[in-house]
Amino acid sequence: MLGLCLAVFAHTLSAQAKPDYFPDDIDGNVSSAQIRCLCKPGVRNKSRSKGMELSYTWIGKGTYKPESNGLRPPFSSYNHWQNLKVSLKAPVLNKPGLKLLVGYRFVGEFFNFNNYGSDYQETFRALDQKLLKSHSLSLLFTKSFSEKHYLIVRFRNSVNGNYSGFKLYDQRYNIHKGLVMYGVKRDEDFEWGVGLNYSSGFRNRTSILPFVMYNRNFNEKWAIESALPAFVFLRRNQNPNCLFLTGFEYSGQSYRLDVPAGQNSLDYAFNHSEILLSLQMEHRITEWVWANIKVGYQLNFSSDLQARNDFSTDFSVEPTNAPFFRIGLFLSPPPHLNK
Repeated sequence: MLGLCLAVFAHTLSAQAKPDYFPDDIDGNVSSAQIRCLCKPGVRNKSRSKGMELSYTWIGKGTYKPESNGLRPPFSSYNHWQNLKVSLKAPVLNKPGLKLLVGYRFVGEFFNFNNYGSDYQETFRALDQKLLKSHSLSLLFTKSFSEKHYLIVRFRNSVNGNYSGFKLYDQRYNIHKGLVMYGVKRDEDFEWGVGLNYSSGFRNRTSILPFVMYNRNFNEKWAIESALPAFVFLRRNQNPNCLFLTGFEYSGQSYRLDVPAGQNSLDYAFNHSEILLSLQMEHRITEWVWANIKVGYQLNFSSDLQARNDFSTDFSVEPTNAPFFRIGLFLSPPPHLNK
């Protein structure tokens, strides 16, 4: 596991081309808190499950440099990049050893440009002038077969793009995702699992990513939470009301981008992906309400714009790396109810 982590860092630091083992439309949630916490299996003192979450992220300024020699200076640049996330999960079936949850998630991204470069000005103006939106509906099924073995299955449909209004299903903007994981809980301090993550959508690419979940408490204070290759975190439980996580995670998002350009509008599949190096704190405010603060540095891979009609041209750019911070609130049931 340590060798794989070092390989991820080595690749990231040596080049900004995205590693082949990351699918294009993965969203960074291969098996994060939803999987670790929404079923009875799970190690003691784990990071909190999130029944309802509201968060805001700010990423520092950047410049879209050419991935090759295809663009001429000056290059397009932005002052900052913002992200708003709202999510809700609720049980529709809750029996011993069997749970079914329905979820909704909204993600909004907004770029504030300070300069449009020499090339692809219409496309960068479209990124600057309209909110990128993602509305998602999901189903999460968990089944415990015994005290040590369980299964998790998740389905999600997302509608991603710079469209107007509200959409929950539209084939033009849809991204379909599925996940299945088989978990083994050895004891209260150690669990592991293997799974597959599936994704397909308007980028006309289907990807299947295997992953390994590994959660282990070393003592009352220190632990590791991971789902490789998507993320790995070192956890410290300061007290029952406060914990810290530090490590790295892969994040990414895809949008259908409609670009006004006279009579022949442009049409792109826009994908950005990045590695986040971070330190975060979860702190309980009341019995149900928790705060989350996260700071770190974002290492950006190339942003790809894939032409989806005959009037558009494929191109890729590399946004410069930048610091970021995130602040949020979420609802999490007390331990005696989260069973």
